Amino acid sequence: MWLRREEIEDHELRSLVTGATHSRGAYASRRREESPDPLRTAFQRDRDRIIHCTAFRRLQHKTQVFAAFEGDHFRTRLTHSLEVSQMARGAARALRLNADLAEAVALGHDLGHPPFGHVGERALDELMDGKGGFRHNAHGARIVDYLEDRNGDGLGLNLTLAVRRSLLKGRIPNGFPIAEDLAETVAEPAAAPAPLEARVVDLCDRIAYLAHDLDDGLRAGVLTLDQVDELRIWRCARDACGSQRKSKIVSEMISLMIHDLVQSSAKRLESADKKGVAHGSEMAVMAHEVLEFLGEQFYNSRRVLAVMDHGQERIRAAFAHFVAHPDELPTATRMRMDTDGVERVVCDYVAGMTDRYLIRQSP
Repeated sequence: MWLRREEIEDHELRSLVTGATHSRGAYASRRREESPDPLRTAFQRDRDRIIHCTAFRRLQHKTQVFAAFEGDHFRTRLTHSLEVSQMARGAARALRLNADLAEAVALGHDLGHPPFGHVGERALDELMDGKGGFRHNAHGARIVDYLEDRNGDGLGLNLTLAVRRSLLKGRIPNGFPIAEDLAETVAEPAAAPAPLEARVVDLCDRIAYLAHDLDDGLRAGVLTLDQVDELRIWRCARDACGSQRKSKIVSEMISLMIHDLVQSSAKRLESADKKGVAHGSEMAVMAHEVLEFLGEQFYNSRRVLAVMDHGQERIRAAFAHFVAHPDELPTATRMRMDTDGVERVVCDYVAGMTDRYLIRQSP
């Protein structure tokens, strides 16, 4: 006997905690009407569409911290997204939230990143000043809603509203082109809050990059063990695992943060006021200490900034070249100029480039 979608949905109704997002009926929130899949829930189907889209494949050659071409063992946006997905699915299941929704959001949360990470994002935002700006989260929503036009109807991947709303986090630049229904959730966030599962993904995203950026920094020799040993959470993880091996300590550090997230959030969700998903106060402080340390010692290190500055220059040059010569854009891209304008179309095109593709361009 095979497991039908309806049986999975029934199990969710019986097992998920109050406040979790249920799959049943979620397919009705797609912008284009579709029949439900006989095997997969709406969120499982969204997950599969994200995995199979072009933007997801490009993440393997996009920068996390070190440029994707600097070494085979450093994290890229793709490996980071997979790590976040694994953490978010496990944490959501432990909290009796919808693990399929958490997985879909985690796999899609970095789709909108341009080449060369956050410096690329800043460059495009400056280049689009007064024209809607640029933010990777807003661009990720634009990708799944519009640019990944699998059916040619302008509705992108046609994902459920819960997944699309979860991808749209943080500040949205004034005038950035997003779908009308998402714009309404930004205008009135209290009326359409992001699901609890989206908050799980946000925190697992942070856990992943804090732990793995430390790991990559040590691997590259930018950070030293003496430096990271000053971090309280590193010492807690070292003592808990009883090892001096870097890989064991990083793994234990992730475990400590995930377990704290689950235990703290479970207490909050069981309380009368349902406060939601969050770390405990002590862990939140220790995580912030790591973030500050990475900002001072890693993200702004000479080695990282040298490559990032070069990447930013390449983004600016490519943007200027294609604005001046839009006839060199791919045909399908040029077709959007009448609707979106030259600058937005060029911004979309450059943002979609991988690090190595951008470097190969010679504008």
